[in-house]
Amino acid sequence: MQERPATAWVAVTHELKSAALQPEQREALLIRALQQLLPTVPACATALIWPCHGKNLPWKVYYVGPKRQALQRWLAARLNVSLQVTQEVLQQDLSSNLLDMPPAVLVSLRAAADSSDGALWLVWPTPSVSMPTPDTFSRVRQMFEALLEVEQKEEHYFSARSPLYDRELLAALAHGDVHAFSAFLSLARVVVQADFTFWAKVHHDVVETAGHLGAKHNNFGFVLERGRGVGGHIAAHGKPVQPGDYRNSPYRDPSVCDVVDREQIRCGMAVPIRAIATADQADPVAAVLYATRRTAAPFSLSEFLLLQRLASQLGPLPVEKRSSSFNLPAFEPFSQQKTRWYELIMQANRIEEVEAWASHFIKGSVIVTDGEGHPYVLAQREPLEQLQAASICQPETVSVLSLAAPGIAEPGQVYLCPTASISPARWSEFLARMQQAHNQLSRQREQWVRSLLQGHITPVREHEGYRLGLPLGHGQLWVVAWATPNSPASSATSKRLTVEYLILELLKSTLIFVDEHTAVILLEGQATESPSKVRDALLTCYRSQPLWIVHGACYQSLTDLKLALSHSLALAQKARREESEEYLLDLYTFGLDSLLEDPRLSEALATFAAKLLAPLLDHDAGSSLQLTNTFVLAQTLGSAQAVSEQLGLHVNTIRYRLHRAEELLESEEGSPKERTALALAAFIWQHLQEGKPG
Repeated sequence: MQERPATAWVAVTHELKSAALQPEQREALLIRALQQLLPTVPACATALIWPCHGKNLPWKVYYVGPKRQALQRWLAARLNVSLQVTQEVLQQDLSSNLLDMPPAVLVSLRAAADSSDGALWLVWPTPSVSMPTPDTFSRVRQMFEALLEVEQKEEHYFSARSPLYDRELLAALAHGDVHAFSAFLSLARVVVQADFTFWAKVHHDVVETAGHLGAKHNNFGFVLERGRGVGGHIAAHGKPVQPGDYRNSPYRDPSVCDVVDREQIRCGMAVPIRAIATADQADPVAAVLYATRRTAAPFSLSEFLLLQRLASQLGPLPVEKRSSSFNLPAFEPFSQQKTRWYELIMQANRIEEVEAWASHFIKGSVIVTDGEGHPYVLAQREPLEQLQAASICQPETVSVLSLAAPGIAEPGQVYLCPTASISPARWSEFLARMQQAHNQLSRQREQWVRSLLQGHITPVREHEGYRLGLPLGHGQLWVVAWATPNSPASSATSKRLTVEYLILELLKSTLIFVDEHTAVILLEGQATESPSKVRDALLTCYRSQPLWIVHGACYQSLTDLKLALSHSLALAQKARREESEEYLLDLYTFGLDSLLEDPRLSEALATFAAKLLAPLLDHDAGSSLQLTNTFVLAQTLGSAQAVSEQLGLHVNTIRYRLHRAEELLESEEGSPKERTALALAAFIWQHLQEGKPG
C-alpha cells in the first residue's frame, strides 16, 4: 500500500496532541482522532484498548466503524488484566473472518522502553486496499505512545496537590516574583528531565531572560530581537519550537549563541506562555519557557508535550508594559535610530561604538568610565577632564549618571553633555544595555580559539574564524599570562575591559582570553609597540605582577596558527608555573628549551629519545636499578656526585649504575656524534617526564 503524504496525518496528530494537553476532553478527542484515521489509512474500522487509570476497570475500549456494539462486546470479552495475555488472544482470534470484517492489523503501544504501561491499536483496512504494515502508521503510533507517557506522568505532576494548582504561586509568577520563578523552573526541570531551565519575558520588541535554574554561570542572560532565535520566533509566531542540536540549529542566532554555548547547551525546547488577549492581538505571547540539556540526546515527544502542558497550566498572563525606547522632546525620534540600537544591544563589543551612537543621538559628548573613573577609550582622557571641569563650573551642562546595576560591584559612570537638557530617568534602559553590550564578539572569539586548540581544523572552523575578523592567513601571535589569583579574566568586568582596550589602543588588535589567566593577541602585521612597552603599560593599568609575554611566533596558515598557539601557550604556562624571572620570552630564541617546546618537533623528538634509550628502558622493566633515570640525571646534572645528592644514594652506587648503563648503550667507545645523540635523548626524556601529570 502506498503511504499517505505527511499532510494527510496532520489532522490525526493534531487531535492526539490536543488530547495530551486537554485531559478533561481526552476521550472525545481520542474518538475524533480515530474518526480522522479511517479515510487517512484508508480503513473501515479502528479501535484502541487503552489503560483506565484510577478506576476499577483495567481497560477502556474506543471503537470507530460499523457494527459498533457487536465489535465492542467482542473486544471486551477478550480483555485480560494482563496486556500481554490480551494481545496473544487477539492475535489468535483476529486471523479468522470476524463478523464479515477483513483481517485486522494489531499494533502494540508502549509508553517507554522501560515502562509497564501499554495499549493496543487495531486497524481493519478497507478490503479493496492491500494490507498495511505497522510502519505505515509510524507518525500516529509515536503520538499514541507519547500520549500514554503523558498520562502515566500527569498523575504525579499534575494532580490537585501539584504546585501548578496553587493560585498564589501563579499570581506571583505573573508579577515576576523571583521565588515563584525558581519554584516553577525547578518543577519544569524535574518533569522533562532537563539540565537547565529558564524563562524569558516577551515585550513588543524584544525577548529578555528573567529567571533561570541550573546555569553554570550566574550572569547567564540575553536579549533577543523579536523574530530572531528560538525565543524571538516564538514571540512572533506563538508556536512551540524544538530545535534539536542547538549547535547545528537553523534557530541559532549570532547575538546569543555564545551565551548559550558557554552553558554547553546541546539540545532544547521552548514553548510560549500565553498572554491575556488584547484588541490588537487575539493570542499574544507573554513569556517563553525553555528546557535544555547539555547532552545531544534530544527530548522525546512526550517531554515536549509535558512542557507545553506545564505552560498551559499557567493560564493567560498579563503582558508587562515596558517602553522599548526613550523619547526626548529636543532630539531625533528614537524610532529612526531603532535598527542601529538593536545592533548595539545584540552585537556591540566596543564601548566607543555605543559612545559614538549616543553622541550622535544627543548631538553632544558621551564618555563612559570604569569603576575607578578612567575612560575605557584612552583617547578620551583629555575630553573627560574637560567634561569633569565643566561639571564643576557649569553643572547644568553636564549630566553624570551611574552605571550601577545588580551584580556589578564597581559600577562606572556616563558623562553626558547634550545640546539640550535631558532627564536621567529616561535613560534607564540605555544605561542597562550599555553595561551588557561590551563583550558579545569577544566571547565568540574566545570560544573559537579554545575550539581550535581542542579540535581538528575544518572548513567550518576556518570560515567561522574569518567571520569573527581574525587574521588567519598570516600574522604574529603573542601570549600574555598573569599570575592566577589576580588575572583580569576573573576580575570585575570593568577592569577586564580596561585591559582589553589598552591592548586595542597599543597594538590595534583584540585581546582574546583562553582561560582565566592567559590571553592571546593575533596581529595581522608588524606590532606597533614593543613587548616591553606593552608589558609596562599592562602593569601600570592592572598592577599585576608577575606578568609574562611570549612573542615572536609567526604563522602563514591556520595549521601554522594552531601549532604556534600550542607552542606559545606551553611556554607561557611553564614560565608562570616556574615563576620565571624572565618576563619577556621570545619564542624563537635559540636554545634547547625552545626546541623541546616546539609542538611541530615533539613527536619526532619523543620517538628519537625512546629509540636511543630503549636498552635502558627494557632493562628497567624487569629490574629495580632505575638505570634510565640515573643515566638521564647524569647527562643533565653533569656528574655522578650531583646525581648522588639528587637521589640520596652513595656515589659508588651511582657510578656502578652509570657503568652498567654505558655497557647496555655501548657508549663507552662511541663516537662524539653518538655520545651527543645520547645526551640529547636524555634531555628530551627528562623534559617529557617533567610534562607528565603527577
